[in-house]
Amino acid sequence: MKVKEVMNKDFIKISPNDIGGEVVQTLYKEKKNYAPVIEDGKLVGWITALDLLIGCKHSKIEDLMLLIDEIKILKENDEVTDELIDEIIKNEDIAYPVINDRDEVVGTLSVFDLLKYYKNR
Repeated sequence: MKVKEVMNKDFIKISPNDIGGEVVQTLYKEKKNYAPVIEDGKLVGWITALDLLIGCKHSKIEDLMLLIDEIKILKENDEVTDELIDEIIKNEDIAYPVINDRDEVVGTLSVFDLLKYYKNR
């Protein structure tokens, strides 16, 4: 199975210039714990609810987000392997951003997407 078969294509998009307090409200309203940080259609970082909790609600997301070299990024045509699932479990990661061949964010892959997929098989 490929990542693009399981990923969530209806995801929240956050800008590096968004303010932490506003993003907290958006994540809460949408019942999400994470979001890719996107600028000009490209992934520039990743934000989680935990990052926002330890940050200041008046800070810009660019000051709170995890940078690209600090996160795992999946390509939409990557295979969902046992090794990937083991890594998610080991690191207790909730989700990863998914990009296409042009490095544009096209979705997110979360443990919940995987659970839904396996439940419906």
